[in-house]
Amino acid sequence: MKRGPLLIALCSSVAVALIAAWPVARIARAVGAGQSEARSSFSSLRRAALNVVSEPGDSVGKAWRAEAESAWRSQGRLLALVIKDSDGEVLYAMPGSSPYYKRTDDGLSFERPEGTTTRFSGPLSSGLSIEALYVTLSQEAAFYPIRDAAVVLAALLAALVAWLLVLSNVRPEADARAEEGAESGDRVPGPPPVPADEWAPAVPEIELEESSLYSEDPFDEAAIEPISVRDGAEPLSREPTREPAREPKPAEAPKAAFLSKDDLPDGALEGPRGLFDSESSLGWEAYLRERLSAELRRSASFEQDLSLLIASLDGSKRGDEEFNLFAASVRDFFSFKDMAFLFGDDGAAFILPNMDVDHALRMSEELQKKLSLLFRSRMPGGGSGIHMGLSSRAGRLVDADRIIGEAMAAIGKAKSDGSDSILAFRPDPEKFRAYLAGQ
Repeated sequence: MKRGPLLIALCSSVAVALIAAWPVARIARAVGAGQSEARSSFSSLRRAALNVVSEPGDSVGKAWRAEAESAWRSQGRLLALVIKDSDGEVLYAMPGSSPYYKRTDDGLSFERPEGTTTRFSGPLSSGLSIEALYVTLSQEAAFYPIRDAAVVLAALLAALVAWLLVLSNVRPEADARAEEGAESGDRVPGPPPVPADEWAPAVPEIELEESSLYSEDPFDEAAIEPISVRDGAEPLSREPTREPAREPKPAEAPKAAFLSKDDLPDGALEGPRGLFDSESSLGWEAYLRERLSAELRRSASFEQDLSLLIASLDGSKRGDEEFNLFAASVRDFFSFKDMAFLFGDDGAAFILPNMDVDHALRMSEELQKKLSLLFRSRMPGGGSGIHMGLSSRAGRLVDADRIIGEAMAAIGKAKSDGSDSILAFRPDPEKFRAYLAGQ
């Protein structure tokens, strides 16, 4: 290969790599500048909030509204602004309705695209907090680098195509001049002949002789020597013998396959069918341990907490209308429908991922209030007969059986108290590690 095309190919590859890296560097620089500008903007906005907002009522006052509207007009990167109280309730939000807000069980939270936005939060007076969402990479900052790189790449490709066209037109002209020289009798200078090397090893020509294997007819009867036969023995015949034809065996008739109940293993016709119970729409209790084990492994890998809630309705039984109403109410209360399972004859178990025992206890209290209104005065003592037991991972590496056992112990204690109560098993991670170390 000639050096010219190789050099052009190498230079083109380097140019394409530089063109591809150019917009990436510009976009990364724009993201860094956007983050720095957003951080500076939030610092000034938080200082203004500290000077104006000193109690919850000031968050909707005229002074703070004027500061917020001024910041909204002057800061183009600001997407949303929220002030919350100590319980997480929203006191002020700008704008009032935004696609970046999402209502969750914990209150209002930001739902934002990763990579192009950033979120800042900071404390204020009286337990208040301020949160702001900024855009770090605008559409213009991403469009112009890509457009410029595409234009430069198109220009480079056009130059390469033009060079190839010029090169293809030059070669036919050289071939035409060579043909004209051959027709006129002029000898076209060609490459000089390669001188013979006297020291090069010569390969002698070998004349193949006719093989004696094929020089004679192997089937010539004259060439076959007769075989001597002993007295009294019959001479061997040269004619091939034929074996008697074998009668084909009749094909066996296919046997009919039949599977009876006795052929099935024990328990094959028992157990749950499907993932959910058709009456209560809760998952089968047989699947609870496997799903809880999987969620415990996932929580441990992401360093998250996990809680297990077991709730029961005294006096009910799985399959009756009262239990189905109880199951539907508790299933609709939680957002994870596939983590609700039957538990025992009158209870249900719920896996609460990424939730510590305090958060799970608050949600259980809200659930008990809802169920108490639904099943009030159904027990002789005037209660609803609803008991709940809680347990959590709490930073421990535990298996599903231990979490279930702790929650069962908690609900057993709640039932022994007599009243409608919730009992949470609060483990101590340090004592648990010391217990494991002593094993």
